[in-house]
Amino acid sequence: MILIIVVIVIFVLFLGLVAFLRIFSKNEDHDGRDEYESSKFGEVGEKYVANELNEIVKKYGGYLYNNFCFEDEKGFSSEIDHILITKGGVFVIETKTNKGKIIGNEDDKFWICIKKDYQDDKQFKNPIIQNQGHINHLRRMLNHNPPKMISMVIFPIADISSINSPIVHDMGSALSFIADLTINSKKSSDFAKNINERIKKIQDNYSISKKRHLQNIHDHF
Repeated sequence: MILIIVVIVIFVLFLGLVAFLRIFSKNEDHDGRDEYESSKFGEVGEKYVANELNEIVKKYGGYLYNNFCFEDEKGFSSEIDHILITKGGVFVIETKTNKGKIIGNEDDKFWICIKKDYQDDKQFKNPIIQNQGHINHLRRMLNHNPPKMISMVIFPIADISSINSPIVHDMGSALSFIADLTINSKKSSDFAKNINERIKKIQDNYSISKKRHLQNIHDHF
């Protein structure tokens, strides 16, 4: 019975990835995509990851926030791709939809995506550092006794074989990692409920639109 369930989960994950790759092939331009197209593709990738994370919630219980934008009282804001709260912990997740081979170390300021098909290699900010900034900001917003947060960076389709970090995952390893911590957790079911109530208060009182968040970045940096 367990084997059948595992096969079904793998099959569903495979179908989701195939659909994601089909959408990617429609949006990819070998001469380069403009900022709008790149942004739209990123949204597709984040939605794919969100759907997979939602399966974790359905199976093990918990709470999921996607595109969590918030602003503090000083006008500084952050956008977190996904916050997943289960009995296993608080997972703060950054999704990267790069296609190619990813090169970088945990302490490098920038990473590189080596592309195929004669496309130019792409340099981008270290997502581990980027996500830690999100975590630090969220912990400050929680103020009193913030919970431990687990940083995760997910590359759904990129080759991450050169990355040596327990924080970086493909989709399959991310789901296994979360499921393992959740299944083996000794925390009570109230843990996730209590953390969710605190995160919900931030959402209710400090949430902003993505447009405003982008304006804040422009104003402060």
